[in-house]
Amino acid sequence: MSPSIVLLVLYPLISLGATDLFYSLWPKKRPPVSSLAARAQTEAEKGATARLGALISLFIYGSLMCGTVLWQLFFSVGLDKVGFSSNKRLTSALIGGYLGISWAGASIWLLVLGAATGRMRREIRGLMAPLKVQIAVWLMGALAEETWRVMAIAALVTSRNSPLFSVVAVGVAFGIGFLNLGLQRAAAASLEGVFFGFLFLWQGSFLAPFTAHLGVQAVYLWGVGEWSQDPRSRKTWQIPGTKCPVCQANLKLLQIKLSEVFACPSCKEPLSLSDGYQNLMRFSGAFSFCSLNLCTLVLLTSWLPGDLGAWLTFPVSYGLATSGLFLYQRAFTRLFPPRLQRGAPYFITLNLEGRHKSKSGNGEDHDSN
Repeated sequence: MSPSIVLLVLYPLISLGATDLFYSLWPKKRPPVSSLAARAQTEAEKGATARLGALISLFIYGSLMCGTVLWQLFFSVGLDKVGFSSNKRLTSALIGGYLGISWAGASIWLLVLGAATGRMRREIRGLMAPLKVQIAVWLMGALAEETWRVMAIAALVTSRNSPLFSVVAVGVAFGIGFLNLGLQRAAAASLEGVFFGFLFLWQGSFLAPFTAHLGVQAVYLWGVGEWSQDPRSRKTWQIPGTKCPVCQANLKLLQIKLSEVFACPSCKEPLSLSDGYQNLMRFSGAFSFCSLNLCTLVLLTSWLPGDLGAWLTFPVSYGLATSGLFLYQRAFTRLFPPRLQRGAPYFITLNLEGRHKSKSGNGEDHDSN
């Protein structure tokens, strides 16, 4: 068997079989399925399940990285062929990250279409785990998968296969590793693998698909995943400077509703985001969107030949805007803590309590007469 074929099938074998291997090595970590199906999980059990899923993901990525390194030791491919010694590191990293976030937005629409048919779902590895574990899964996943990808493409090209065939073959092998999630998810993963592979061929650097992978996973892990969770299962934290304007109690992030009136958990007074803060969010969002379109046009026309950059400006901007929708409010509220006001927007501090009392008093006098 050709050494390049050995490396090609490494990913699907590990992706499909590492979970069973993990439980065979540590059988005590296998959750009791019958008890979990019979009742709803508590918050502690959900946290333990999230940490276990993250550990399995790290085990898969570690196994993939070890397998790739062992293959490199026995069947060496020059590091210059896989772009580890590329001279345009910064440019490749910026291009990969920019287009990766755009691809994440496009893949969200693919996920929506697949979910509408009830046949496709996307597992977000590391979701609901502690932040340190999430970062470890985020970094290790991109490093292991993209190291395998660029090594496999370089090995196939070295074996006298065409670059196009090499990229497609590695993309298909990547998709096969997701067959346990269904055919549609495997097809979407194959398309994503081809995208990462073409980034590597275009830039000739490992950093392009690596930063693109980081961008995609960041959007899903800290954008889509946060929106898809049950709010009651999310961990909350204090935001400095966010206090109730009535009782001065500190409010947690998930206690603040950004688009509607809500009651203060302490004094029960109706609160909303201040008019000035909402205007700042709208202005910042509109300015960011316009700047995004302009930057995309300038960057793509400088990166791509002819009019291709201008033609791709809209789809790339659309993907970036989709990803931005999931990340914008989360990032904005952490950079600029929300300011609250009493009552609904544009109807802030009208004290109608006395008026209600006078009305009730007049009604009582009228009844007595």
